Amino acid sequence: MKYKIERKNWGQFFTVPYNVVSKHIKLCSGDFLKVLLFILSSDKNEIISEDISDATGISTDIIDDAIVYWSQAEIFSVLNVTVLKNKEIKPIHTSTNSSSSDISPATNSETISILPAENPSDKSLEKKSHVKYSSKDVADIVNSQKEIKEMFSQLEVILKRNLRFSEQCGYINLVENYGFPVASVLMLVQYCEDIGKASIRYVESIAESWFEQDITSYRQVEAEIIKLMKLHKIENKVAKIFGLTTNPTKKQKEYISSWTELGFDIDMIQLAYEKCVDQINKLSFPYINKIITSWANDKIFTIDEVNIHDAKAKKNNSKNKGNKGKEKEHSYDLDEFYEFTLNHVPKIKGKDKNKNE
Repeated sequence: MKYKIERKNWGQFFTVPYNVVSKHIKLCSGDFLKVLLFILSSDKNEIISEDISDATGISTDIIDDAIVYWSQAEIFSVLNVTVLKNKEIKPIHTSTNSSSSDISPATNSETISILPAENPSDKSLEKKSHVKYSSKDVADIVNSQKEIKEMFSQLEVILKRNLRFSEQCGYINLVENYGFPVASVLMLVQYCEDIGKASIRYVESIAESWFEQDITSYRQVEAEIIKLMKLHKIENKVAKIFGLTTNPTKKQKEYISSWTELGFDIDMIQLAYEKCVDQINKLSFPYINKIITSWANDKIFTIDEVNIHDAKAKKNNSKNKGNKGKEKEHSYDLDEFYEFTLNHVPKIKGKDKNKNE
């Protein structure tokens, strides 16, 4: 589609640096662009997060990330951060001229902490997930560690967008404090992106769980991801077979995981589901679990083995029913009993007495 544009009602102007469009517009989020446009259009030297939030509807946390992002992109520099009565005031480095075209580019030395920095070394496991970095910390790490810088570049390719400041801190934390190799972090994020759960919180939750299990090396992480990928595929297949309209719940996933750990494939899980519906006419994870655990106890892991087991059980049931029927049959001949009653009439004491008399 081709459009011819006629510009109207332009009013006042403000300048937007060209590299905002050439370098950032494709990957940058709309919220970050809104924050930048608000700042560039302002003639004030002090910016308050709440004012931007009121004007744009964007949360102050995202606004803080956006300011750090554009500062690191050298669109402007943040000289300091002042907190007054729970209001975070972020002075933006501009000239005395109100024209936004005079905004000075930022340098690493001018960028001051948005988050309070903590020493990331010698942290206990409980504290590791709470390690925080300032924007200067992050900039220094990226400039001094080529591997981290390359990791950020690869992560942006995987996620198809620029990293937020909070994400940069999270990924650095995984490498520096949890001891995950960069390759392991990249592999984990790729897996999370593939299943549609690439938020930094989800990535960190998996990494923290692995850390507690002493799983940090590349081979260990690779093995866990292969295991998770197989389990995720099975979960999808089970959901389809069971007719679930939503993703399995946490408890349902635990059931599915336990079945695969016992050594049952999707065909056996489907058979257990069919037996469950045949018996109680509805889906029940606990009932299916009883069927599968009973198979495991009897060392039954294939459909053929189930068929053999069921045939034996059916035969035994028929035999038991036959024996119960025989127990109910009379142990004597009815004709003989009838003849016996005719020929052997019991004597009545009263009548015998009269005869004797």
